[in-house]
Amino acid sequence: MIVNNFSTADQGGIIRALSQNLSHVNEKRIRQFGAFMFLYDLIQEHWVRNRIHKADPSEHKQIMQDLIAPVKNVTVLDMACGTGAAIKYFDSSNHYTGLDISYCMLRQALKKARKKQFSGFRLVEGNAEEVLFEEQSFDFVLIDTALHMIPRYQDCIDNVSRILKTDGTLLVGCPTVGINQEFDALWNKIAPKRHLNVLTESSYESICSGSGMTYQRIQTNGSMMYFKGIKPIS
Repeated sequence: MIVNNFSTADQGGIIRALSQNLSHVNEKRIRQFGAFMFLYDLIQEHWVRNRIHKADPSEHKQIMQDLIAPVKNVTVLDMACGTGAAIKYFDSSNHYTGLDISYCMLRQALKKARKKQFSGFRLVEGNAEEVLFEEQSFDFVLIDTALHMIPRYQDCIDNVSRILKTDGTLLVGCPTVGINQEFDALWNKIAPKRHLNVLTESSYESICSGSGMTYQRIQTNGSMMYFKGIKPIS
């Protein structure tokens, strides 16, 4: 199913485009997100960000603000947007699309998107691993603290490259092995049990080059690494 500008939202304000052919891991994620949707933002900021990712929550917010706020008057995709925590960083002049596998999380994001008063917005229940949008649909794609939870992350990045316009930008913030020893020891224990990806900077360089994008490291914050993938002018 290709989601275009004319796709119709349901009565809840969400476009339904989630395939029934989901992996066991993604089905489990949906159940987990539904159980914690009201507390998700608080858990991320006050527990996961500092206790698990060993990162400074305030620094994360500032990095996101600095990198996202200058993006204006373009089409943006917030991939695996969850409850829409990143919406506050986007300028209201943008045309915003939020994508997530959890309908419950998107209902929370809907409140934030309406309050933001974007030039236009839509929220899509769908799988980041699958083809959902037309080629060269977006100028800017964000994946914030989510790539480590997407089982087929290379398929996800391949899709991003396909839907980015020429010279478009992918921005990623992700917990990363190899830059914080305390995190590494913890992550190597919990990642297999929780079906989380163990990603390194070499992983990012590889998935970007494999999808035809140029990798650009920005900075780190605890275990969090921030990088861009640029779709070059052919």
